[in-house]
Amino acid sequence: MTYDLCVIGAGWAGFNAALAAAKRGKSVCLVEEREVGGTCLNRGCIPAKVFVAESKKGVALPDIQKRKKEVISRLSQGLLFLLKNHKIDLVAAHAVLLGPGKVLAEGRGEISSRYVLLATGSSPKDLPQFPFDRKKFVSSDDVLEWDVLPQTLAIVGGGFIGCEFASIFRRLGADVTIIELQDRLLPTMDPELGKKLLPAFQKQGIKVLLKTSLDQLPVDNFEKVLIAIGRGCRFEDSRGPSCLIKMEKKSVWADLRLATGTKNVYAAGDILGGYMLAHVAAYEGELAVRNMFGRPENRDYRAIPSSAFTVPEAASVGLSEEEARAFGTDYQAKTIHYLSVGMAHVLGDTQGFVKVVVDKKKNIILGATIVGLEASELVNLFSVIIRNKIRISELQKTIFAHPSLSEIVGEIARVF
Repeated sequence: MTYDLCVIGAGWAGFNAALAAAKRGKSVCLVEEREVGGTCLNRGCIPAKVFVAESKKGVALPDIQKRKKEVISRLSQGLLFLLKNHKIDLVAAHAVLLGPGKVLAEGRGEISSRYVLLATGSSPKDLPQFPFDRKKFVSSDDVLEWDVLPQTLAIVGGGFIGCEFASIFRRLGADVTIIELQDRLLPTMDPELGKKLLPAFQKQGIKVLLKTSLDQLPVDNFEKVLIAIGRGCRFEDSRGPSCLIKMEKKSVWADLRLATGTKNVYAAGDILGGYMLAHVAAYEGELAVRNMFGRPENRDYRAIPSSAFTVPEAASVGLSEEEARAFGTDYQAKTIHYLSVGMAHVLGDTQGFVKVVVDKKKNIILGATIVGLEASELVNLFSVIIRNKIRISELQKTIFAHPSLSEIVGEIARVF
């Protein structure tokens, strides 16, 4: 049998691509050597957020692990049901791309298909001087398996992953130190996020060492060292010796329509580098399928939300003020503080702000930066606003429920 589509990797890019193709009536084979759901469900977003939620309740690590396994199991069963219900063939094997339309499922034979989607994902990056040993030097994969709390924990990297785990393990009672080479936390986001997060972390007892290089890290002072410097593409062991796939900066190259340059071979998700976020992977997987079997369209990354589930939460979408300035945009930036929102007072937490960047000529929001309660939820409102180019004048006419945190969107509109 020749399938319409063979997907290599059942993470969030591959799973959603397989589902999108099946819904179009296409025959689909999904090859995965580990678990369906990939990093997001099994070693990333979902288990990490279980840690976030349960640590706020003061739950011990063994109980968090139990809860984590229950959540993953329940969601896994749901994914497997969807695959079966849509008649997607799931092959449990390591896959190797042999060439256009040819995939070897090791131990299961060769698979033929019209199209192939590469969605093998990513894995945590280590450091030459601190290679992962799963004992002292650990990855985010490892810490999500802990059922014993370390007394002292150093976290190398003050980005999303590092800051989230710092919050989690400090709440659980560990002595936590973040080491960041840049001059602020969350260095890839608006500088005001890191500036707001730093005193909040210090108040919680998290030590933060900024502008600190790795050779200044006294590793012997820590029971565990979490290396949280990002993730790298996983693909080399899935490429056959005669298969030519263009690589760029150690990631798979793809054009604006996610085609790799090898005939009928597309790529989506973390394998591309860039935005290593589950929701972007899902978007790219579905977009690749539309480009295979529907009307072609280019990638559109204008309104990608990013969230750090710290305390307080931090999130952003669209252009930061720095980026708007660098692009030479004629913009205006305005900030509204949670102090002006009634629901923040009701909930007892008025720390934080929402800052928006507005195109003066078009009267539309280009970007939003949020620190505070439910930032990870509020950012989705701004994603809709930015993606659909809703004008400030239209937001001013919109009625928001009172009291609610989302009223802050209406407050933002009224200051222009």
